[in-house]
Amino acid sequence: MGRGVITLGGIVTPAEAGVQALEADWIPAFAGMTVRGQHTRSGSRARVIVALLACMLGLSPTLVAAPALADSRLPIFDAHIHYSRDAWDRFPPATVLDILAKAGVPRALVSSTPDDGTLMLQRADPERIVPVLRPYKNGIGSGNWFREANVPAYLEERLRKGDYVGIGEFHLFSDANADTPVVRRVVALAVERGIFLHVHSGAGPVRALFGIDPKLNILWAHAGMSEPPDVVGAALDRHANLWTEVSFRAGDIGRNGGISAAWRDVMLRHPDRFMIGSDTYVTPRWETYAQLIDEHHRWLAHLPRDVAEKIAWRNAVRLFGAGNVKEFGP
Repeated sequence: MGRGVITLGGIVTPAEAGVQALEADWIPAFAGMTVRGQHTRSGSRARVIVALLACMLGLSPTLVAAPALADSRLPIFDAHIHYSRDAWDRFPPATVLDILAKAGVPRALVSSTPDDGTLMLQRADPERIVPVLRPYKNGIGSGNWFREANVPAYLEERLRKGDYVGIGEFHLFSDANADTPVVRRVVALAVERGIFLHVHSGAGPVRALFGIDPKLNILWAHAGMSEPPDVVGAALDRHANLWTEVSFRAGDIGRNGGISAAWRDVMLRHPDRFMIGSDTYVTPRWETYAQLIDEHHRWLAHLPRDVAEKIAWRNAVRLFGAGNVKEFGP
């Protein structure tokens, strides 16, 4: 045997180590490309290419055991839906539930302005709809909720009556927004009840919230919206109680029909911390809901199957339960 390279799996030759690197780097690159007129969407042809490269290195193609990619369409647990007042007439609950079912979304986190929209959907399908309590109502919204003294009392009253798994989605536009008596009380409520805060912000307010109480659990909306993958990854490295959903980020993650290498690296490093989201924050997004979900399916198909399943639904089920949803596997 030639000079070996130490790996977690033991000792392999330098050539075999090169094949392992090809498995990690070349398969995602080839998936989604056209080779001799054939599209490599499933990843199977990409593995053929890696086998050919193995032969070039003087190894048997049987030595190459590429990880299975996410070939088939996965069920989605949507971790970011709103059903706010403007949508109620045009999209009654039965219509919304039909849209979710046709898009392959058997379960979803829902928050609304006002909260009555969430409760309407939950009454219509309590197995599919998981309620999150939003502080927005009657002129209280993204730009002022964190200063409104009556917000904590409103939340406490609703939390006593409902089966909410979190508070949010709410906006914090600066670190200073996160440092108010209202926000501190909301953090305390979440920690006392063991529920999540669903936070739309950059990385700074997330750090500020954990500075108030490191026991807090945060679901970070949109993976920071505009934060790059290295910032998202660093935040996940730093905070064990931070999860994120990637609504509005499909265009950043899924580049040129494949997947961004930087986002893929973060997801492989933190496969248990990502979820899918759509964010129906305005009514027209219900018209294109299936396309929003399809955008995520396209980049999920370029991840190893086990990682794609975690992001598509397993992570959310672990945190928020599966209900009696038959689409979710064991």
